[in-house]
Amino acid sequence: MWSTKLPGHTRHPLGRRLAWPDALRPHLRGRSTVTVRRSADDTVLGRGDVVFGGAARGRRVEVVDAQGRWLAMNKWDRLGPVLEGSDDGVRDRLLANARHIADLMESWGYPIYMVGGSLLGAMRNGGLLPHDDDIDFAFLSGATDDWEAGRVSYELERRLTDAGMTAIVLSLAQIQVTFFTETGETDHYVDIFTGYHTEDGLYNQPFALRGELPRETLVPVSTMTIDGVELPAPARPEAWLEFAYGKGWRIPDPSFVFVSPRSTRRRFDNYFGVFNRQRVYWEKHYEKQPTRPAGPSGGEEQVDQFVSLLPPESFVIDLGCGDGRLTERIAAAGHEVLGLDYSYEALRLARQHRPEGVEYRFCNFNNRHMLLELTLELIDQGRQPYFFAHHLLHEMPELGRSDLFQTLFTGLIDKQTFCYATVCTDDPLRDPQNPETWSLRATKLRAEARRFGMGLHTVQSDDQPTSIGDRQTLTTLIWR
Repeated sequence: MWSTKLPGHTRHPLGRRLAWPDALRPHLRGRSTVTVRRSADDTVLGRGDVVFGGAARGRRVEVVDAQGRWLAMNKWDRLGPVLEGSDDGVRDRLLANARHIADLMESWGYPIYMVGGSLLGAMRNGGLLPHDDDIDFAFLSGATDDWEAGRVSYELERRLTDAGMTAIVLSLAQIQVTFFTETGETDHYVDIFTGYHTEDGLYNQPFALRGELPRETLVPVSTMTIDGVELPAPARPEAWLEFAYGKGWRIPDPSFVFVSPRSTRRRFDNYFGVFNRQRVYWEKHYEKQPTRPAGPSGGEEQVDQFVSLLPPESFVIDLGCGDGRLTERIAAAGHEVLGLDYSYEALRLARQHRPEGVEYRFCNFNNRHMLLELTLELIDQGRQPYFFAHHLLHEMPELGRSDLFQTLFTGLIDKQTFCYATVCTDDPLRDPQNPETWSLRATKLRAEARRFGMGLHTVQSDDQPTSIGDRQTLTTLIWR
């Protein structure tokens, strides 16, 4: 459930002490048996029955999600579903789809091979690592610079999409192919990284790896069997593993993290971007809910004020629609609404209700290419939307807001239309991992709008309820 490195020896009479991870603590209510094992050889170091507070003593601790899937701490210090303990066939589906993706890419001429935890598990025990939740692939492209590598990755994304797959662009060098259950929940996914050698001879595999790894250690690819399924691997798997994890890669190290030089991180971030910012937070937020909650979601008063400003039968784009309750309130007032969000779990909840006049679509506001495609599509259709953005702009990174202004707002807001936005402007205790605690000052938003020839009209500024309590909120119209 949780692997970590022991702290150094102390003089404490009870020995070395570890604090439970913050993400795990809410689940620690009731009775359980705690077992401590040495990760290198699985030796049991200690075991005992314990009772955690905050629940009836007879209740057993269950660390599961809303769908009953086992959860474990991952390398990002978050709880997520893992393959260990799952009996619903997800392991078989994951391996079968990984094999299918490998077959497709090989038929298209991509030298594809396992990397990361998938290759590590195959080499250590011929199977997936117990706490793994995906398959990691990379392919060696013919690119010799970062720009060409990005183009190759986009080309692959289009091919995968044309093949009927859901290919999410996490960066210009990383694609996540996601598979869903029949009811729309995320079932499993396969990551595909673009690998390439630059003219200085160094191997690059964003997001973290750049260094010496000769071409002949990667291709021609070999094959390895993982849990009975044959998958492609580097020509010399041990060379890739030493390149990524160091010479001690054979010994499990639960505290391992990729430590990339600052120059490498800046190079990859600047060239390839990070389109996945905070998306995982919202996926985890919404996946806890098997069905959309009944009743108000907050923001109903703002919806009613927004629709009072619209001409009859307007076309509205709800930016960051979440579970769709506000989207459908807009539609109920007689308008056609397109709800956009970059959380598939949010869209799953929204699509449980399909009222007339509402369409839901995945759109990543951190991906300028996707925003530009949507802008051009609507211009080509001659559609002139009004925008509704409830608690969105302050929860986005500045670069994402800039892309939004540069594409949808610049291309589609004219003298008659506008974006109705609610923005939290106060400064609570900000948690970098929780966008619901972020804020955006009115002066900064006004300056950002001015860069693109737009202005703000303040509708009101008052305290409004949010998920973390009442916050100072600016309600404004962004107009040209």
